Amino acid sequence: MKGLIGKKVGMTQVFNEEGNVVPVTVIDITSCEVIGHRTMEKDQYTAVILGFKDAKEKHLTKPMAGSFKKAGVKAKRVIREFRVEAAELANFKIGEAVNAGSLFKKGELVDVTGITKGRGYQGVVKRWGFRGFGQTHGTHEYRKHPGAIGQRKTPGRVYPNKKLPGHYGVEQVTTQNLTVADVLADKNLVLIKGGVAGHNEGLVVIKPAVKSAMRAAHKSGKK
Repeated sequence: MKGLIGKKVGMTQVFNEEGNVVPVTVIDITSCEVIGHRTMEKDQYTAVILGFKDAKEKHLTKPMAGSFKKAGVKAKRVIREFRVEAAELANFKIGEAVNAGSLFKKGELVDVTGITKGRGYQGVVKRWGFRGFGQTHGTHEYRKHPGAIGQRKTPGRVYPNKKLPGHYGVEQVTTQNLTVADVLADKNLVLIKGGVAGHNEGLVVIKPAVKSAMRAAHKSGKK
């Protein structure tokens, strides 16, 4: 299995082998546990179900509480599935904690998914990167306006998905091809080189880099 659920702790910096400072994002996976399996006989595919952060019973629906009780595991707030081969399924026992060191190695490329910070209602300059109007002496309160949005007589309406002011942030974003700077297996911490979407204490999902795997498969196929 290649996939983890973690919590973004924050950013810090480490020194690499050359002595250069590298900015890293610290991701904590301490409460990530295996809470179930998907089998070919029952579900027509094989996967490992991971849970993250303990949940209070009052926050669960009765079906959810019943499923956790039947599996014999603690209730979790966040649940994700990660596909695995049928032969690997037995390696992940239900109720066991996931160890970061057994899944990712230093120098490996990964894709990290998180929810971006909320920035409220913003204009077109901050939200979409518009250039804005020329700031000459004659410009009066028109420096950050979006400009005309009409389509004249035909079609006589504003097209859908027009870039306009609105709510900015709180979107799921995946940052691809990030490097694992280090894995602190004893502390269950993964250090990712560079920034990751989301605020501190936010939920993130780490997976192997899709594009690098596709490139490797393409090269091996050519040979």
